Amino acid sequence: MKAKAAIANRDIDNDIVYLKDMSNQLGGMSVTNDAEHVVDYCRSLYGNRVRVVYEDTDNELWEIKWLIGSYGTVVSFERWNGLAWDILKR
Repeated sequence: MKAKAAIANRDIDNDIVYLKDMSNQLGGMSVTNDAEHVVDYCRSLYGNRVRVVYEDTDNELWEIKWLIGSYGTVVSFERWNGLAWDILKR
């Protein structure tokens, strides 16, 4: 993973890892630009069911949606409005 990120929190009950993009402070690649590798790294730590939510350099929260395809990890992004909203929209 080339992105500069810090693990901010881990919600074990809901299998979510929360990251803080540190590229503004440390330089280097952002989580957004290295999302495939960020997901792969989080999966290696927490398993294949982990969800990844991160605070970007504009202090906005996003979830990295991912799936494993024939070409590797494929990602998309969805605005994260909090766990309560996530539970309500299911």
